[in-house]
Amino acid sequence: MKQNNTSEKKKGGFKRLLKSRAARRGAMAVLVTALFVAAVILVNVIVNVLAGSTTLSLDVTANASYRLQQDTIDYTATVTKPVDIYVLQKEADFESGDSNNYKYYVQANKLLHAIDDSSDKISLHYKDIVANPTFTADYPEIDWSKNHMLLVVSGKQYRALDLTDLFTFDQEQLYYNGYYIITEQHVEQAVATAVMNVTSEDKTKIMLLSGQGEQDMTAFSTLLQNNAYEVETVSLLNSEIPKDAQLIVIYDPDVDISDTIYDQLSAWLKNDGNYGHHLVYFPNDQHPVSEYPNLNALMETFGMKVTDGYIYENADDHLIPGYNHYFSIFDYAEDAEKYTKNLRNPSIPVVMSLTVPVTVTDSNLASPLLQSSESAFFFPKDLDEESAKDFKPEPETLNGAAIGTMGEGSDDAENSTLTVIGSYDAVTANYIGSSSYNNAAYFVNLFNTLSQRDDMSIVIEGKDPSANSLGLTSVSEIAFPAIIVRFVIPIAVVLIGLIIWIRRRHR
Repeated sequence: MKQNNTSEKKKGGFKRLLKSRAARRGAMAVLVTALFVAAVILVNVIVNVLAGSTTLSLDVTANASYRLQQDTIDYTATVTKPVDIYVLQKEADFESGDSNNYKYYVQANKLLHAIDDSSDKISLHYKDIVANPTFTADYPEIDWSKNHMLLVVSGKQYRALDLTDLFTFDQEQLYYNGYYIITEQHVEQAVATAVMNVTSEDKTKIMLLSGQGEQDMTAFSTLLQNNAYEVETVSLLNSEIPKDAQLIVIYDPDVDISDTIYDQLSAWLKNDGNYGHHLVYFPNDQHPVSEYPNLNALMETFGMKVTDGYIYENADDHLIPGYNHYFSIFDYAEDAEKYTKNLRNPSIPVVMSLTVPVTVTDSNLASPLLQSSESAFFFPKDLDEESAKDFKPEPETLNGAAIGTMGEGSDDAENSTLTVIGSYDAVTANYIGSSSYNNAAYFVNLFNTLSQRDDMSIVIEGKDPSANSLGLTSVSEIAFPAIIVRFVIPIAVVLIGLIIWIRRRHR
């Protein structure tokens, strides 16, 4: 009997224990812990799944060094054809770069991932061509003896990008010491323009005239090619103007064009009465204007002329600190809105140096594009020291660039145009390569407007990853899984512990 009573007491005590407040609290704690652990596992599974399909990262740098600019996002949203971007090495090898340039390669890799994530038409791949040498056989038009870093492909069109396309270097270090020190990245610009190139079906042809001692315009030619123009050099001394040429550029010629070339250009501009052709002329400032009678005659036909001398800017707000009065900011002419309406940032100025003034002689035919301040004056090139003593110029607004029209005389009609830009420096590398100036954007937009491609231009500035930032550059420091593990989970555990402790203290 005693044994049975003892057994019943033990059973009753166990039941009472299960029904006790302590047991219920313990069970609740176990349940909360189990649910919390399950939630953590679920969150990690979801994060891992998402990480496999997209880049989960947070850019907290002060200048958004690892985030795409809005211009890039706007453009990639318009891409309708599948595009493959190949990094031509392993991802780890590409991002590591070298000790001098590591931060730029990290930035470049993150921007490539961001471009990949910005459009479902764009796919990023890593292809080690050393381990896969047959990969290059599908792209025979590329010179594979060069050290290309990226390949952008869409259908049958492709474009390779090398180190100089993606980065700017310290030229002195390269010249004297033989190694690269990166000073700026152009990854967004290079990739976006390469995508534009390989997805564009109809490319406007631009002819660079040669044979008159024209200056090299490689920098501007590259900029035009990057914006889906087909650029070719042609000498009219022994050939005809190609029938599909829509624009011709004469860039700082050392001698005048011949009578035969003058006749060719005149006929090409008239286009059998159909017009629709555009000539862009950069006068040479080193020779007297009188040495160019045929080019002067062309300008006269379009209501313009140039004079021996330079625009001397005298307004402080139009001068560049540290430079002389011949290097200055030019305003966009009020009556030339059609050539600026598509500029993404018209508040950034165009700058030019040693600018020959372009005078409008017939306002019915020509109008200004770029103008000085009203405080500027014309400084004659042949002004000697003796004459300078009595030189008292009158301040006036002078034209740094102007455009003349030939055709039906109506904005709605197909016209031919002659654009005269008074400074050949305006499209050299130092000017179009600087994000402080609007030269690249303005002149690309000018060419786009002339060729009726108003919606096609990409000019994106690079950002320095070493600019003021919080220094969160590595994957482990900015990835969301790391944030969850290092911050969210510990804080959640502490909060739950505090809640349980406080509840128990008040019961």
